[in-house]
Amino acid sequence: MKNSNEHTIRELLQTFVNKAGKQKLYAEQTILGRWPEYIGEYCASQTKAVSLHNGILKVRVLQAALRFELTSRKSLIIERINNDYAMPVVKDILFL
Repeated sequence: MKNSNEHTIRELLQTFVNKAGKQKLYAEQTILGRWPEYIGEYCASQTKAVSLHNGILKVRVLQAALRFELTSRKSLIIERINNDYAMPVVKDILFL
């Protein structure tokens, strides 16, 4: 059982991020690390989330056919990502 003054690392980090006003920056970095969760293992093995800045997620894609498929599902991917956060973090995705 936890005492009232015991907290997990995650709780402490979230408190720090909120007090510092860096929620959006934290969310952006988290999205890059969780990219495979959003698109699946196979697609993740063929892509790399390169950067996320000003709501634009840039993703490098190895195959042209996969780039076409991901582009057609862009709105679904954006929705899936933004559902994990209190604010919309991703506005658009550029598949490079």
